[in-house]
Amino acid sequence: MPRQWPPARLLSAGLIIGFLMALLAIYLATHLPRVGIHTEPGIHGVRVTSVAPDSDLQGLVQPGQEIIALRSGTQVFRLEPGDAVAEPDDAPVYAIYNRFFERQAEIWRLLRAPDTELAIIDPNNPPQLLGRSVVTPAYVSVSASHTSNLSGLPTSFWFQLVCALSIFWMGIGAWAFVQNERGPPFYARAGFALALAIIASAIYTTRELAMEPALFLTLSRINQFGAMLFAGAGTTLLWYYPTRLGHWRFERFMVPAVALILAANWGQWTNSLDLTARLSLMCWAALDVVLAVVQWRRTRTEPVARARLKWFVFSWFGGVLGYLSLVVAPQILGHPSIIHQQWAWILFVLSYLGIAMGIVRFRLFDLDRWILMAWFWFLCGVVVIAFDAMLVVVLDMSTTLSLLVTLAIAGWLYFPLRQFFIKRLMPRAKRDHFANRLPELIADAFDTQKNIDREWETIMQRTLQPLQISRIDGRSPTTAIKDSGLRLTVPAPSCPHSLELGYADGGQRLFDRNDLAFVDQTLMLFRYAENYRHRFRQGVMDERKRVARDLHDDVGARLLSVIYRAGDTEAGQLARECLRELRDVIQGLQKQQTLLGRSFSRWQQEAADRCQLFGVDLVTSLQPGAAALALSPRSERNLISILREFVTNTLKHANASDICITLQADNQGYLLVDCQDNGQGIRPDAMSGVGTHSIRERASEIGGTAIWYCPLPGGTGLQCSLPVTPARQTVTEETP
Repeated sequence: MPRQWPPARLLSAGLIIGFLMALLAIYLATHLPRVGIHTEPGIHGVRVTSVAPDSDLQGLVQPGQEIIALRSGTQVFRLEPGDAVAEPDDAPVYAIYNRFFERQAEIWRLLRAPDTELAIIDPNNPPQLLGRSVVTPAYVSVSASHTSNLSGLPTSFWFQLVCALSIFWMGIGAWAFVQNERGPPFYARAGFALALAIIASAIYTTRELAMEPALFLTLSRINQFGAMLFAGAGTTLLWYYPTRLGHWRFERFMVPAVALILAANWGQWTNSLDLTARLSLMCWAALDVVLAVVQWRRTRTEPVARARLKWFVFSWFGGVLGYLSLVVAPQILGHPSIIHQQWAWILFVLSYLGIAMGIVRFRLFDLDRWILMAWFWFLCGVVVIAFDAMLVVVLDMSTTLSLLVTLAIAGWLYFPLRQFFIKRLMPRAKRDHFANRLPELIADAFDTQKNIDREWETIMQRTLQPLQISRIDGRSPTTAIKDSGLRLTVPAPSCPHSLELGYADGGQRLFDRNDLAFVDQTLMLFRYAENYRHRFRQGVMDERKRVARDLHDDVGARLLSVIYRAGDTEAGQLARECLRELRDVIQGLQKQQTLLGRSFSRWQQEAADRCQLFGVDLVTSLQPGAAALALSPRSERNLISILREFVTNTLKHANASDICITLQADNQGYLLVDCQDNGQGIRPDAMSGVGTHSIRERASEIGGTAIWYCPLPGGTGLQCSLPVTPARQTVTEETP
């Protein structure tokens, strides 16, 4: 475990170090010999791009003119376009590199001489030979002075300084807040190394014509050191982040490798800068690709690590490969850089920003959508630019004509294809297809035979396929993504609890906004269905009350008349039994819910009286958790009918002496009923009898199951699993 530092201490130290580096850079940049002009490589010398307002050369030198020589006394030093290059590392071989610094030393000496003059020409009328030209150059006295004027520093200096500080502070910030992992320290070290390289570049690229050779060479080597250390630290980061690839400490390889490359570069072991500098960066990048592939395989079952790796691959390789493609690769091929190094640092700023987001786990669940959109628009831009360039170069079209052709093709072909690929490449998981699943969802939601909350849990399991589903107390007001996408909190349509889902698609991915949209849409449908079910139940209860009232007033009154007239006759006794059954039916119609313990005790007394007449012992067991269950009228009546039918079948056919009935509740909202006797067992032909068929139908009617079996050492057994999750109505007292 890496050493833990107080975040405030790391952040404070980072701020102080960053400001000190910035002050040193500003001091060195403002104390270079300055004549008040900015230049770039020209045709015959160095071209003047701008003249400072406070310069002594204001009005004497114009932008667009070229300085072809420096003259001091009788000495004339001819300038070359290469004298104005900002980055000496662009040289292909060390001979050119060393010659550049030798010429910088001579220019530096002449600028400090008191009688130095600039030989200026108009590039539109160039001389053939200095001293024998058709157009004689104009000579202007120049005096280099040290200055601390911040306004004289070019925009490129401030741009590079901001890039360096941004990268350094992002590295320190990510390390400060994520110290429990081994990767962030190397992220911070890579940022420090890259900041050194950028600051050194910012200083020597702000020179005008030359700077002190020893300082220039030192800054150039600091730039090289920072670049190589950044490459090595970045590769080391991939060894540890997001998961460690092995117990071996990769930095033990990185440090001597960087030292060897720098020794070969500074010692000029070969004549090729491509071999000792640029190709070594390519090798680091190739090693990054290998480690990224290994990390991708290692994180296939770790969705958070996989998402962080996506951030890293997208950001790191976007910056590194962008820099190598735009700056380094053209130099290796013998062409100038597509974009100058001093402006290419912005690629690393964006790269570091993306990696920092991954390290602190910022919105990992939105990553796929962001990455695909970014790459999609980038590649679309590349295609348009490449097509326009092809029209200009290959077909030799004018710039205007090629632009018109490109716009026409973009309107007729590109935009339709773009929409086509957007629909297919954007992440559209199966959970996003709410409309396609709508018939199935409607059938589940409006099926009054199913428990809506249990069905809701089933849909979440079937659709999102989480590894874990747990119930949490309290209803969550909204659907929410937690733990960077590892968990999803889902409100239940009606229950006072919520569900917490963990690890989507069996742990293969994170929950994302597609899941949120699906859950919210489905939840809206189920809540509407629950309101419909409530109104439906209320209508059923009203109709039951009406039927109960009619039975009581009409049928009940007629049965009482029969009882009074029949007296104690057999007909009168039968009428009394019918009246008791009628009262049970009326009470069942009037009730909303009944406690299982109360209904079971009433049935138990009835069953015990019947068993006593046949000489059969009845043993019953009602577990406490089951006694507190509240049954709907249908569930109560079907349960009592199942128990009655089993006892009746035993008394009639089993020739048993004992009956054992056990009721218990599980944690899934089911009532488990186990009935056994010690009789002669059930015959195969009796499995299709009226009694057994009735039991199966009554269990199935309320969404349960009934299974017959043969217990040891003999007899008949019945196991029923009945859903008895109570509805939301309150339990009503029975009418005496």
